[in-house]
Amino acid sequence: MSQARYPDLAAKPVLITGGADGIGRAMVEAFAAQGAPVGFLDIDASRGQSLADRLAGEGATAHFAAADLRDIAATQAAITALSARLGPFAVLVNNAGHDERHRFDDVTLAYWDDRMAVNLRHMMFVTQAVVPGMRAGGGGAVINLSSTSWMQGAPGIIAYTTAKSAVVGFTRSLARELGGDGIRVNAVTPGWVMTERQRAAATPERLAKAQERQALKGEIMPGDIAAMVLFLASEAARMCTGQNYIVDAGVV
Repeated sequence: MSQARYPDLAAKPVLITGGADGIGRAMVEAFAAQGAPVGFLDIDASRGQSLADRLAGEGATAHFAAADLRDIAATQAAITALSARLGPFAVLVNNAGHDERHRFDDVTLAYWDDRMAVNLRHMMFVTQAVVPGMRAGGGGAVINLSSTSWMQGAPGIIAYTTAKSAVVGFTRSLARELGGDGIRVNAVTPGWVMTERQRAAATPERLAKAQERQALKGEIMPGDIAAMVLFLASEAARMCTGQNYIVDAGVV
């Protein structure tokens, strides 16, 4: 997949949550290919460090810090450590989340709170951690990852769909909060993206049904989401804020 070039990104430190695998890994790789200094967080220390080491070996500036985003204090400390190495972050991608399946009747208060912590709560506090640096630098870009699952009313993941729908409301309000500081805030909402994890769970029947619903035929790949995020992070999107950009191949 070819990648557009955004020269302004080469000078912008970027922070990505959930960057060790899947869509997050594609975004780490895409920003590194633009020449951007990239810092990323993930709960998977082994995958995260392996990716950082590989990119560094290829000449990129990429630093990883292990963090469980449910632990806000530890997460903010990890962000501070990454910023000390890379400089104040000009771009933030709130990507981390997990669409763990669950039955409505089985959801407990503790499980609900945990799913909100995994899929939504950290976005607020990670953003708080980077905004002072963006303000000092005269602006920045925040991109929050949602999911089309809430738009479809998908069953079996009600805590996840609730959190991901809230991401869009969070994005719109945050854009108003930070617009005066020159900080743009947008959401990217992927459809069914063929990460390694999703491909392992796919069946021929599910794949065929997905193709029937898509206006554009073919698989949505992690790089397709990364391409939209790169655009929104760049100055090419300088007047884009408070919006939700859907990348789902035109599902009807």
